[in-house]
Amino acid sequence: MNPIKEFFLDKMNIANKVSGSVFKWKYWLLYLSVFTLPMFMRLNNIMLFAFILLGTLEIIMNHKKYLAKHFLRAWPVWTFFVLAILGSFYGSEDIGIGFKNLERYWSFFLVPFVFVHGMVQYETKREQIFMSLVLGCVVTLLICYGNVVYEMIVGNEPLDYFFRWRHIGHQFTEIADTHPTYLGIFIVTSVLFMIQDKRINAKLKYPIMVFLIFGLFQLASRMALLLIVVFILYFFLLYLKKYKAQIALLILGLIACSLLFNKLGSDYMKSRLFSKESIADDKRFQRWEASYQIFKENPFLGVGYTQIEEIRNIKYKQFGFDQAARQDLNAHNQLLEYLSRNGALGGFVYVISVFFLFLYSIYRKDYLFTFVFFAFILANLTESMMVRIKGIEYFAIFTSLFLCHNLKPELKSVSSHIKKV
Repeated sequence: MNPIKEFFLDKMNIANKVSGSVFKWKYWLLYLSVFTLPMFMRLNNIMLFAFILLGTLEIIMNHKKYLAKHFLRAWPVWTFFVLAILGSFYGSEDIGIGFKNLERYWSFFLVPFVFVHGMVQYETKREQIFMSLVLGCVVTLLICYGNVVYEMIVGNEPLDYFFRWRHIGHQFTEIADTHPTYLGIFIVTSVLFMIQDKRINAKLKYPIMVFLIFGLFQLASRMALLLIVVFILYFFLLYLKKYKAQIALLILGLIACSLLFNKLGSDYMKSRLFSKESIADDKRFQRWEASYQIFKENPFLGVGYTQIEEIRNIKYKQFGFDQAARQDLNAHNQLLEYLSRNGALGGFVYVISVFFLFLYSIYRKDYLFTFVFFAFILANLTESMMVRIKGIEYFAIFTSLFLCHNLKPELKSVSSHIKKV
């Protein structure tokens, strides 16, 4: 062989080995992205950006191996990016504003784009990815509880202040730069994973589950607590023998926490969590009318992303929700959010995508993701998770992970071999 050619071939082989070892770091960056998902938004964005950047560089260097046709299978994720493009530039005369509106939605496109390149490998990392979320939720709660203890010591507060309004809900999670409802959804997902996963040491699993359940009450998130009750009932009715230890622990934990918070909690907490009146009088249900009116007036393509807040605030004021207008509150219902932003097109894409994922997970008998998607759909009845960065990233990452299992038979055999190794 020509010495010059041999020299360059050797250098290319060395470069490939080095790049291969470097690109393996993308998995750790993914774990860190999921780990930081429940907490500090800026740190989480940095981790996710680094993961996407490294994954994109790997695709560029190995572009011949990229299976573009598999990217089409990720349509339940990237179609929301298409909606974001339409909504960002529709009704906006300034292109710069359009790109600014689009900024937070890139994960809908980039996350499945990167996942598709190594879908076999990502599918084998499923347990590690879910465990990253579990650990992230635990650390986030520890940060929040640590801050509560610090504030009580500094303020010389009595012990019963631990359950007062200043240490629950938004006040509780503010130190970790997160939203109580979103953290509650992540905790519910973590508990569902831990119930089904048999590889976690019981000495660690059960204390963590109790700690997470306790944290749900401190978050004062009714939706998260409703979800955990629904899932416990489901497991109790259908899988009592299989998960009897976990179910018993969760039921005892819920009862103990309910009694504790009902006895020691502030009047605000009691009325929020244990009062029927507070649920029936929740003003977010009444505010839905404002978003529905926007949809009725703009039924096909909605009003776009540039004008939605201004138009909705006008509607809020017309209906007497001045505080909602001052706070620029969204629809707090994902279907109404898409109907008002993207019209019937947005509503159709949302319904088709989430119900396809839910039904397909049932068909595939992947019940962990069945519960994940069910929880996501139910949470979106009172939240607009897919217009918030944490909700967007959560949906993009875990839906892409779920769709990684949607492989051809020859790829599945490779996946099985990797798992054995």
